[in-house]
Amino acid sequence: MIRAVIDTNVLVSGLLSPAGNEALILLAINQGLVRPCFSEDILEEYAAVLVRPKFAFPRDEIEAVLAMLRNKGEFFLPDVSGAVSADPTDTKFLHCAQAAQADYLVTGNKRDFPNASYGPTRVMNAGELLGRITLEI
Repeated sequence: MIRAVIDTNVLVSGLLSPAGNEALILLAINQGLVRPCFSEDILEEYAAVLVRPKFAFPRDEIEAVLAMLRNKGEFFLPDVSGAVSADPTDTKFLHCAQAAQADYLVTGNKRDFPNASYGPTRVMNAGELLGRITLEI
């Protein structure tokens, strides 16, 4: 099974555009093809961003997606030292990926992660992960 840390922008895009690659990543998580790896900081960011008025996501939809991620994923307590992102707010994703030894960190902002890989974790966008999923099934 593919283990991946999912950046918040992928989650938001998946909910905003149900026909996009990011929505297919959420479907792959729900179907058990991808196991999301997350920390408390990541879950808190997901919740804080999804309730922003500009998105107008229904509360029950937010609760459902967060519950799906918790139920299908793995929780980690990352070490706060190690690699840092060009965007300091994204460092929590790198730390979680390192703690999880995740296969991938999936983001819509690859420029915030200037190295193509961090240890065993490769940084890719949703379309690239879909290509990997296709190879797995």
